[in-house]
Amino acid sequence: MAHDIWNMRSVRTRRWSRRKNPVPRVPVWARLTIGILLLAVSGTLLWEGVAWLLRPAGKATQPENSVAVATAHPATAAWQRDVASSLEAAVHEAGAGNITQAEVRVDRAAALVTAAKVRSETASPDFFDAAITQLDRAFAAAPENARLTEHATLMRIELAQLRSALESAPAESHSPNKVSINSPRSVARESTLDPASLGGNFLDAARMPSSAEILEPPFSRLFVDSVKVENLTLAGAAQTLDGIHWRDVTFIGTRLRYQGGEVDLRNVHFVRCTFGFANGNRSARLATAIALGQTSIVIE
Repeated sequence: MAHDIWNMRSVRTRRWSRRKNPVPRVPVWARLTIGILLLAVSGTLLWEGVAWLLRPAGKATQPENSVAVATAHPATAAWQRDVASSLEAAVHEAGAGNITQAEVRVDRAAALVTAAKVRSETASPDFFDAAITQLDRAFAAAPENARLTEHATLMRIELAQLRSALESAPAESHSPNKVSINSPRSVARESTLDPASLGGNFLDAARMPSSAEILEPPFSRLFVDSVKVENLTLAGAAQTLDGIHWRDVTFIGTRLRYQGGEVDLRNVHFVRCTFGFANGNRSARLATAIALGQTSIVIE
């Protein structure tokens, strides 16, 4: 009986051992394969670590599509290289007929420019020249596509706003003879608003709502009304540019509107201004001129 009990316990013990180790044994060939793979991965990681340690300080890996830009302009800021890469991709996509993808690339570039403005980044005139050239190439690839034209125009406006954010006020605006207003000023037909008629050379509209017009010309806003503004600095509030002959004028911190009509700018500067332009080729022309730092443009 004792012998039977011992045998029974032995059977239970063997069953219990099998339950405690349900995982089957790994074949020898599989263990060898896993070992080789681990050695390969370890070697790769070790090699990359050594390469990283030996890499010169400040050297970063660039995306393939920005290598040429980075090589040509090693001191160019990263965000500017990203803008250039996005616009170059937009040119490629537009040329291939992928308009939606081209729009996405242009929108990304515009977002990068907006972010740079918020961060108070700086940019040289060459950056604006290159960006406008790339936009022109994208437009040339699909000139009749209204959607791409609209996206490209918005990008031009963002470039114009960044350029305006980098502008400095002329010396005469630092010691101005100010005239402050708290409501829009009417300007009659065939009249000229200048320091003599205003009683000062600086029209301060800072107390007005940001959406209120500084000057209200005749309703038609056409050149035939012969309204002129000359030798003045206007600050704050908002102003529509259409239909007025602007000469030797500086806008500071003003929201400029353009509705696509006639506009005449002669030696006009925009300092820290924002732009709300109607969509269309005329707005694209005006935004392009501002982005390129041009102070004079006539659109009839």
